[in-house]
Amino acid sequence: MNRIAILLNTSWYIYNFRRNLISELIKNNYEVIAIAPYDEYSNRLEQLGCKYFKLEINSKSKNPIYDLMLLFRIRLLLEKNSPDLLLNFTIKPNVYGSLAARSLGIKCINNVAGMGTLFTEGFISRTILKFLFKISQLKAHTVFFQNIDDYNELTINNIVNKDICKLIPGSGVNLLDFPFSPIHSKHKDKLVFILIARMIRSKGVVELVEAGLQLAKKGYTNFRINLLGELGINNPNAITKSEMDDLCLNLFVSYLGKTDDVKYFIHNSDVVVLPSYYREGTPKSLLEALSTGRPIITTDMPGCRDTVLHGVNGFLCKPKSVQDLTEKMEAMLLMSAEDRKKMGKSSRKIAEEKYDERIVIDHYFEQIEKALRIK
Repeated sequence: MNRIAILLNTSWYIYNFRRNLISELIKNNYEVIAIAPYDEYSNRLEQLGCKYFKLEINSKSKNPIYDLMLLFRIRLLLEKNSPDLLLNFTIKPNVYGSLAARSLGIKCINNVAGMGTLFTEGFISRTILKFLFKISQLKAHTVFFQNIDDYNELTINNIVNKDICKLIPGSGVNLLDFPFSPIHSKHKDKLVFILIARMIRSKGVVELVEAGLQLAKKGYTNFRINLLGELGINNPNAITKSEMDDLCLNLFVSYLGKTDDVKYFIHNSDVVVLPSYYREGTPKSLLEALSTGRPIITTDMPGCRDTVLHGVNGFLCKPKSVQDLTEKMEAMLLMSAEDRKKMGKSSRKIAEEKYDERIVIDHYFEQIEKALRIK
């Protein structure tokens, strides 16, 4: 039985984004080891049939001593468990997981789920990060990219060898878990916009509320803005509870907390909005919105823009532009219910043709089998 390790910076991410991949691996007689910090989802990974090993990862640390120790701790865990293959996700696991695996002769498959701050840090940090990313990927078997912008940026600049790169449709979405659900008239006189993301500024949370204020100033009262996602996370751009309380002083804003049942909240919304200016891979919330059949408003940014055909299943707006976001939200408000439903149907069609999770899982199995044959 081949043993596959999965390294990530949260158990939550593994469970919510890679659960079906793990289930398919186990079904096909692979032994799966999950390596991540402990959280409330770690036990759920074991319930899936994984072996779970705790590893603390501070994804925001810039301390070189901490990162060096992280490299050694990853190496110790890999040496102890002797996987045949390591799957890495997000920047630090991609870098330090790959370096640790190489030192032990373990093949790895990496997934670039958005560049995050890799190209937006200060010059020195950015240069060091690019160098580390380049040397860490030299011996990777495969590097998956979730959008064409990141693929082009890293291959054209010779940071990753194009020969080992593959483009996949984000994390994909399970079309059965998120069935098409027509927009209904439950809200009557209120159009419900929902943002689903971690509550950090770079997801455009503040800009969305400011756009709501602009709509209110224009005299619109027939809308609501719901914010769904974790608050107070370990991130320098995180929105604090007191800041969220201030945002919710606007009567059209509600903070819904975090949930495991995203589908329920999408079903009870009319438009999914993500005005992100973060370097996303392909946001899972937008894929779930597509599958459920909701119009989308998002920014013309890598990963985000791939989910929208402008004017067909939603609108693209300029990053950080409250005015442009306001205009796109106003366009949704002025649109007939029938036209919004048509946009929702177009979203579902895009999900079916482009973002079916089965496509992503098939890509993984193809590369896993190739890597293990070469071993």
